[in-house]
Formats: sequence, structure tokens, C-alpha cells
Amino acid sequence: MAGIDRVHGGVVAPVTLHGGYQMTFLKVTGTGVATADSVGAGGAITDGNFAKAIRAIQTVATLVWIGTRADDGFVVAVDGATAQPTGPAYDTDSTPTVTERVKAVVDAATGVTSTVVVPGMLAANVS
Repeated sequence: MAGIDRVHGGVVAPVTLHGGYQMTFLKVTGTGVATADSVGAGGAITDGNFAKAIRAIQTVATLVWIGTRADDGFVVAVDGATAQPTGPAYDTDSTPTVTERVKAVVDAATGVTSTVVVPGMLAANVS
């Protein structure tokens, strides 16, 4: 008898592209918010803002998908079930939404004032 695959305790539908995750797509924009890493003369790699932003987002939600980087923006998909609504002191809103929470950690990590939105028609499906 075949077993049943599970993700986060729930049964995974047999044909899905998302593997059972409750994905929320987020578009992060801002001047220089996603600059690339750079390599110094001695070969040392210096993190760009994209690496800093991705690491910051991982502190508040599980990343399911990471889109292509451009210097001024990128799109990610986070698992809605793991998105944490509260966190460190620099998040001053007592009841932030997922977009506000991600903005707070990206801004703190990169030093850039970012904008985080649920892109296009997807916004109607996010509570």
C-alpha cells in the first residue's frame, strides 16, 4: 500500500506546482534594494542588498520561490502558514500584515526604504 505524502502535517494534493505550501507572492521594490554581490580585489565577496534582503525575509517566513533579481526589485513567494506577524523591536506596528512585516525586515537589513506589495490580481486573494 502506498504512503501519503505530507507537507506541514497536511496531505499533499497529487498534482500541484506548489508542493502543498500556502504561497503568498510578494513584490519588493526600492532603489538599490536588490543590488548584486561584489568581489573585492583580494577575491572577498561582499554581500549585496539582494542577499541581505533574502536572508532577512527568511527570518519571518519560509521562502518557497525566489524570482530573478534586478537592482531595484524582485519577487518572492513565502509560505503563508509560516509568515510571522510580530518580531524584533524595529517592527513598530503591533499588528503588522505580512507585507508590512517583510518591509520592516528588508528595510532594516538593506538600509533601503522598500515597498512590499502583493502583485496584481493576487492581492484580491490575500487576507
